Amino acid sequence: MKTRALHAYLFFFFFLPAISGQVQPSQHVLSHHVPPAVARGQAKPLGSLSSTQRMTLSIVLPVRNQTQLSSLLSSLYEPSSPSYRHFLSVKEFADQFGPTAEDYQKVVAFAKANGFTVADAPANRHVVSISGTAAQVENTFHVSMKKYRHPTENREFFSADREPLLALDVPVKHISGLNNYSIPHPLLTKRAATTGLVDMPAQSGSGPGGLFLGSDMRAAYYGVGTDRKRSDRRTCGVRWLQPKRRRSDFQ
Repeated sequence: MKTRALHAYLFFFFFLPAISGQVQPSQHVLSHHVPPAVARGQAKPLGSLSSTQRMTLSIVLPVRNQTQLSSLLSSLYEPSSPSYRHFLSVKEFADQFGPTAEDYQKVVAFAKANGFTVADAPANRHVVSISGTAAQVENTFHVSMKKYRHPTENREFFSADREPLLALDVPVKHISGLNNYSIPHPLLTKRAATTGLVDMPAQSGSGPGGLFLGSDMRAAYYGVGTDRKRSDRRTCGVRWLQPKRRRSDFQ
């Protein structure tokens, strides 16, 4: 009886961990996926994201041979270098600096095993685009998807409540799509309506709003009230960046 107990003890504490270590990939925690407003408690929680909500994520893989890549980038723009402006094709870049095809397929297999739909692979193998439900995201990356009130904008946003834990033996740089705290905003602003021409700095031309005309250019070189055909007239060149200008505009 004691012998059997000893054998069981040896199996669970020595052999079982060794077997588990062979079949279980290493787990590592990523960073920079939780917005500071969530991490610092500045965003008010509004509950959990629906488990059936569809989400689109991108698993970003890092480049390889970073030192050689930095050296190549320097030489591409150094006129004295033999590599000056000898740019790589997409395939050449992927072969030298992109993730290996084997690593990329491991990530694809990992995503499919967790129920995600995987999009077509890009030529450089840097991004694995996947889609699935919020429940699949939570189970795969060991997070809880929550809804929050945005602290500075009049809207809600979703975010993982912690950094994702990835059970994958392939280096991963980032997983985009785990929050929508920051969304694209157009930088174009509409100018307020005016009664006349667009507001411009004070001009001294004779055109509407003080704009310069061709006659102003002539007066600047020949003087006001002078004959532009006189023998001592000067020659100048004007380059106009707008199309459909006639020679009479400058006479």
